Amino acid sequence: MTWNIHGGLGRDGRRDLGRVAALLQDMKCEVAALQEVGDAHRSSVETELADQASWLGRRLGWFVAYGPNLVLRGQPYGNAILSRFPIVHAQNYDLSVPDREPRGCLRADLSLPGGQSLHLFDLHLGLSGGERRRQAAMLFSADLLRDTALAAPLVLCGDFNMWSPLPGPIMRLLRTALRDTAAVCGKRRATYPSVLPLLRLDRAYVDAGVDVLGCGVVNDPRTRAASDHLPLWVDLVPRATTSTLATTSTTAAVK
Repeated sequence: MTWNIHGGLGRDGRRDLGRVAALLQDMKCEVAALQEVGDAHRSSVETELADQASWLGRRLGWFVAYGPNLVLRGQPYGNAILSRFPIVHAQNYDLSVPDREPRGCLRADLSLPGGQSLHLFDLHLGLSGGERRRQAAMLFSADLLRDTALAAPLVLCGDFNMWSPLPGPIMRLLRTALRDTAAVCGKRRATYPSVLPLLRLDRAYVDAGVDVLGCGVVNDPRTRAASDHLPLWVDLVPRATTSTLATTSTTAAVK
């Protein structure tokens, strides 16, 4: 599952991280890639809720990787991956563009049952088209998604902030290198704003080593109240032992 939780701040004006944890539990997801994890307004600075990623991990009893991209009013703020499966390695990549809000992509390598592994990348791209084009170039560099050390199937998900439904250079590059899970399932569903979803900002892509069994958006009164984004779920099965992305070249360019 991928979900921008808006720091736990719901549409009702309540910052309720317990509500987020309960929804993750009730939705029976096994791995959650979250964005906007942190209390940017310091409303919980004197409590254990100040470290939202660790708090969620303790509440759920899951493994946690956290990739803060900036510190707002003394509080870390960024992406987090929570997993029922062990996280054997984690790394946060800087996707920041000068004079724009710092952004990043968090990688977690998961140890799955049966000896399988999975590379999971959780990102939050910028708001402007030019910013996202530069971030896409960083994303598909040899230091990140095309790292030859990647040796397992790969999933890339998060808040892509792609507002236009028309295919642009970033979407073309993504489609050249990866498969859009919503397109595979024929279920392109908007996730933002949660009250009346019009935009498909939240997405998940997989490489050739992953089989997609299903995907969808959880749109009910509880998820609409918990954040300004709706959660996107994907049912997938890694089937290859090595990633194909690092060894696959493409002529697509981001301009």
